[in-house]
Amino acid sequence: MTEQKRVLPPGALNSRRAAFYLLLGFLASLMPMPFNAVALVPLAFSVWESVRCLKALGDAGAPRSMRAWSGIGLALTVMLLVVVAIPYAFYGSTRDYQDCLAGANTHVAEQACQTQFGESSDLLQRFLED
Repeated sequence: MTEQKRVLPPGALNSRRAAFYLLLGFLASLMPMPFNAVALVPLAFSVWESVRCLKALGDAGAPRSMRAWSGIGLALTVMLLVVVAIPYAFYGSTRDYQDCLAGANTHVAEQACQTQFGESSDLLQRFLED
């Protein structure tokens, strides 16, 4: 008997790697700040592998639906990357707000934190004024 090797379609290996890195980045993004910054590394690798997958699918003349789903995966990866990275642009305000909420044991204390730090638009305005 001869063993036949399975031949993977173009971009399949890149697609698997991108999905693995996306899952790893998602799990790392669930950690609290500042530890969730490690999620940026696997998410960056996921973007890299997704782009390589799209290039391989384009070069092989893959059906448009395959390229569309790979593009959706790339868009999800970029969105998660942005969601993880944005709080670091406002790290000072975000850290103070998280510390206040971490110390709040009652609903009244949580409301005091919200009153002290205001709405999210106030955080942006305060950051831009500093």
